[in-house]
Amino acid sequence: MNPLFFYPGMLFLGVGVGLMSGALGLGGGILMVPAFLEFVPGMDPHTAKGTSLLIIVFVAAANVWRLNEGHVDWQWRLAVQLSFGSVAGGYIGGWVTQFFDDRVVTWIFIVLLGLVGIRTFFIEPPRVAEDQVRPRDTLAILIGFAMGIASGLTGVGGGAVLVPLALIAGIASNERVVALSNMVMVPTCLAGAVAHMVQEPNLQIDLPFPVGKVNLALVPLVFLGAQAGSPIGKWINDHLKLKVRRVVMGLVLILITARLLTRVL
Repeated sequence: MNPLFFYPGMLFLGVGVGLMSGALGLGGGILMVPAFLEFVPGMDPHTAKGTSLLIIVFVAAANVWRLNEGHVDWQWRLAVQLSFGSVAGGYIGGWVTQFFDDRVVTWIFIVLLGLVGIRTFFIEPPRVAEDQVRPRDTLAILIGFAMGIASGLTGVGGGAVLVPLALIAGIASNERVVALSNMVMVPTCLAGAVAHMVQEPNLQIDLPFPVGKVNLALVPLVFLGAQAGSPIGKWINDHLKLKVRRVVMGLVLILITARLLTRVL
């Protein structure tokens, strides 16, 4: 690979991650995993999702600060309950996929994209006000576990699972659920990344700093790019109508799914 083109390209990928996350509400892993497979020579699905999980740890931590303007004021008890389940699920999901071949891992990712795409086009999120929130301890742990499993299996943050389930269960309000989701992503994706780090590395990837199925060389490049793209995405989000955002998001998911299908069919 040519470093003059590759490393700026990874920065540009990070800009796209931040832009799409801020403008469309798409988790960064949905873009990072297929992009790594497409543009990093020798990349396999396991290392793509392991690297994606570690990057999301830093992106989500930055989002927590940004979304709350430096003031973490939501319910800590709920966050801990969700994280208790999600950390276990994230590690289990990341660990168990080492026994799957590359095609199976890719198909798992394709199925998740399809489910998110259906939700994008057809399902309206329920409205939950602050005074309608109800504590449900066991349910919160189970929702966190489902988020962790999805995150560890696919390399995405898990917000696409947590946000709708938390709203349907009434354990979080619309105003707080995105910030809450980002907070829970930090330990969730860290657990999934650790599960990938203890696996055998892919030595076919011509990049420095491999740690198991995670490549540390990609982490700072994509993260810095994401921080540059996030404010642009937020500005776009403020100026796009909901219907337009949903159509654009759905089309992006269809294009990514179609490209992944060409890899496995």
